[in-house]
Amino acid sequence: MSRLARHFEMFENVERESDLLSGSKLKMIQTLFEGLCASLSAAQGHDANHALERKVHALLRAQRILKGLQSTIKPDADASLAAKLGPLYGYMAERLWRANIRNDSDALNEVLSLTRTLADGWQAVTRPATMRFDRLGQQASTNPGQSFSFLA
Repeated sequence: MSRLARHFEMFENVERESDLLSGSKLKMIQTLFEGLCASLSAAQGHDANHALERKVHALLRAQRILKGLQSTIKPDADASLAAKLGPLYGYMAERLWRANIRNDSDALNEVLSLTRTLADGWQAVTRPATMRFDRLGQQASTNPGQSFSFLA
C-alpha cells in the first residue's frame, strides 16, 4: 500500500471514529451497515478467488456486525419496527450461517442484497430534512422519517 493510500485510510478511520463518538445512533447504525456490506462483499470476492479461510473470516466478521445491529433494536421505542427487524436480522443470521457452514453462495448473495436494501433505508432516514413552504410562507411538508423514534 502506498504512503498516500495509507494516509487516506487513516483519515477515513479517524472520520468514521469521530462520527461514532459524536453520539448519533443513526450514524452508528449506518456505519454498521457499511461494515456489513464491506464484509459480505469481501466474502464474495474471497469465494470467487477460492480463498476459503479469508471468506470464513469475512463471514464471521459479518455475523458479529449483524449481532451488533440486532442489539440496536429497542422494542420500547417502536414495537412495530422492532417486530419486523428482529425476525429479519434473525433470518439474515441464519442465512449467513448457511453461507459459512455449507459454502452457499446464494445465501451470501441474498444477505448482501437484503443488507444493501436496509442500508439504503437507513441512509434515507439519516438524510437531513428538507422543508417546503407554500406561497404564504407556511411550512407545507418535511422529509418523512425525521420524527423517527426507533432508537432510545
